[in-house]
Amino acid sequence: MQRSLAWALRRSENASWRTGLRGELIVSRELARLRRHGWRTLHSIPLSSTWDIDHLLIGPGGVFSINTKHHRGKTVWVGDHVARINHGEGRPYPRSSRREAAVVKKVLDRGCGFAVDVKPVLVFVKPAKLTVQPS
Repeated sequence: MQRSLAWALRRSENASWRTGLRGELIVSRELARLRRHGWRTLHSIPLSSTWDIDHLLIGPGGVFSINTKHHRGKTVWVGDHVARINHGEGRPYPRSSRREAAVVKKVLDRGCGFAVDVKPVLVFVKPAKLTVQPS
């Protein structure tokens, strides 16, 4: 029983990871189209062994830290602090995106020797419906 449960849990984690990766690849392809307009993109920038920046977009319009979420065919509601997928429990996606941008800003400020504005971007890949409702 324990062996089956461990296998099922690993399978679930792998499926979630693969779904996320597919979403990141879709966003990567879209971002690549901006290259001809002077934009550069870095992907999967590690911050720790369990945390990374999905994409960092740098170009004429500034610096953007992009957090990708792949919820294909699902209803997504986004507020200032949480997102709800299919009306489920709140997930801290907006806060996490802002936190990632703050970390990138700190690193770039230190490395560049001047303040760099980094804007957080939260991208949902192929949702059935997306509602954004800031307070």
